[in-house]
Amino acid sequence: MKKRAWLVSVVAMALIVSGCAKGTNSGSGTTATTGSGPTTTVAPQNGGTLNIGLNAETDGWDPVTSEWAAAGYFVAQTFFDPLCAYDSAGVAVPYLAKSLTHSTNYMTWTIGLRPNIKFSNGQPLNAAAVALQLTLGKASALVGQALLPMSKAVATNNLTVKVTMSEPWVAFPAVLASQAGYVAAPAQLQSKTTSTTQPIGSGPYIFVQWTPGGTLTVKKNPNYWRPGVAHVDQIVFHVYVDPTTEYQTLTSNQLNFMYTAEASQIKQLQSQTTYQYFLQYLDVPVFIMLNTDAAPLNNLKLRQALEYATSQQQLNTEIDLGLGSVVTEPYGPKSKWYVPSGYPESPNLKTAEADVAAYHSETHTSGPVKFTLGCTDSGTNPQAMRLVEAQWQKVGIDVTLSYTEQATYINNAIFGSYQANCWTQFGDIDPDIDATWWLSTNAHPDGAVALNFARLSDTITDTQLQIGRENPSFAARKAAYGNVWKQFTAEAPYIWLGRGPNALVSAPNTHGLGDMVFPNGQKQDTLNSDATPWIDQLWLSS
Repeated sequence: MKKRAWLVSVVAMALIVSGCAKGTNSGSGTTATTGSGPTTTVAPQNGGTLNIGLNAETDGWDPVTSEWAAAGYFVAQTFFDPLCAYDSAGVAVPYLAKSLTHSTNYMTWTIGLRPNIKFSNGQPLNAAAVALQLTLGKASALVGQALLPMSKAVATNNLTVKVTMSEPWVAFPAVLASQAGYVAAPAQLQSKTTSTTQPIGSGPYIFVQWTPGGTLTVKKNPNYWRPGVAHVDQIVFHVYVDPTTEYQTLTSNQLNFMYTAEASQIKQLQSQTTYQYFLQYLDVPVFIMLNTDAAPLNNLKLRQALEYATSQQQLNTEIDLGLGSVVTEPYGPKSKWYVPSGYPESPNLKTAEADVAAYHSETHTSGPVKFTLGCTDSGTNPQAMRLVEAQWQKVGIDVTLSYTEQATYINNAIFGSYQANCWTQFGDIDPDIDATWWLSTNAHPDGAVALNFARLSDTITDTQLQIGRENPSFAARKAAYGNVWKQFTAEAPYIWLGRGPNALVSAPNTHGLGDMVFPNGQKQDTLNSDATPWIDQLWLSS
């Protein structure tokens, strides 16, 4: 769920695989009261209406065809259940599934389902339903690229699905904890008219109605397979494009929960005692994504010039008010996946100017280098982009700033209709989930659908990603991914900018944040291990 208000809100396409850009915590969470997360000391109460603030709308609720942004996961987790979920150690473990086993070569996975579970329309949640969704997902132009190694999914009996792969896939459970693993009823998936607008799941709440851009309402599922989990009678989700309006709505007692990455709002929270808040420091970075298939950024020297011309610390000081940190790769220094990448941590204008001169020599051009730098116009994005513009002007790069609403912005990335865009992505709990965005097989030319948005084809990266996908040894996988981070520095498809906290904010009468419990009774510290907190078990005190 990691949101950076001064750059594009979490990329919907990225979350198809990564599940709200779930990331391993790279710092300790803090709250206004306990310093470790909201706690409850009394038994939950039932009843009432929970009002949740979201900062973006989602285009639909079909796990196979829709584009779920981070905000979409808050909603989807109420009426759908995932096959897997992340435990407190950041490991994807069975949730809706009862068991998940693999062959010794990781070419075959077997999903064992829990018995006697039904979708809210009465259809059985059985192996046939799960196999159908995985098969449709594989065939999807969208989700299919996330399920690329999967060959087929077959129901071998009523509660068992056998999934075969075209190559060893060590991290398959992590995909089942993402959008691809949220199971919808066959009636929804097979509908030609309502598959995206009327979700039918097995979750603790049942879909009631949706006004896109406004509100979405769910009601408590009286037949949920986990009795006692849901407490409120209904949940109403409200979309606010303007973060200031959302925060004001919370403080006027019209919302019970919201999240923010606005530094000024986090500073306000730190100076008050009314609202509970939890600061997440996750591994999701903010960066400028470069279209390496489009001139002039198809030139390596120019991309490298941008690496040395950018002052991350200025952005942290002026935009994040000192709350953030410098970024050099998809993972922070406290992550188990961190390997020093050699990326410059401070600007070097002489090197940047030399690289610009080399670009002019190679392309037989002169004068200021010109291209368009895009972003969305929410929050402090315009202020941040003006800073980047000024930094690059010092070395002879003159960008035109362009602002686009989020849905079009994402589509532009998918089809390559951009030169440079501010972006938030990566840092997933398992790097293999992010491999979809880096593999050359997904780097299609401008004009074609591509999940490798930077459109960089690189054989070294491909080879190392394959090792990370197939090798069960953590040491071997970490070394391989470390080589990927170094290759990013060498090829410069991403100009890393920063990483900062994300505040989960709840009203005084709202409880249960971080109290998510697995079906086996294990308590999960979702605030530290899973970038999208579960709100299913929130409750209201009278």
